[in-house]
Amino acid sequence: MANGKAHKKINLVFLAIGIGAVLISSQQYVHGISVIIGYLFGTYWMNPDLDIKSNPYRRWGFLRFMWIPYQKFKHRSIWTHGYVIGDIIRYLYVMAWIMLGAGAMSILTDVPYGIYINHLEEFVIQHKLSFLSFIVGNMLSSTAHILTDHASTTFKKVF
Repeated sequence: MANGKAHKKINLVFLAIGIGAVLISSQQYVHGISVIIGYLFGTYWMNPDLDIKSNPYRRWGFLRFMWIPYQKFKHRSIWTHGYVIGDIIRYLYVMAWIMLGAGAMSILTDVPYGIYINHLEEFVIQHKLSFLSFIVGNMLSSTAHILTDHASTTFKKVF
């Protein structure tokens, strides 16, 4: 299995290739930039290794406590390191924490819960293409991470 430094280096190489592709092919630089930001976010904060006490886990700072329940998943299981399914689970997991946070804010401020959720929903709808581009970038980062894990494991078995 590749270590954190190897993952980061490989992801950054893929990112450089992706930036080149965006610059060459995209007329919508905003969405290309959203893909790049999503890819970086996936490389440094929202990656499959949140299922262990890893660098991405530590980068969450005081919010890293929220990933402790997620770490009940077996490391490198399909639920954390599965193509697409791992990303979906991480985003659903973050959405659950956002909903809890909105509930806490509602209790603390006497502002109805629905107002917080409606504001979030409006933001996502207004920026849906940038938001989707961000998620695509994050998923590309996860895919690079998982492919690196598979290649590293295969290489170690063969040699």
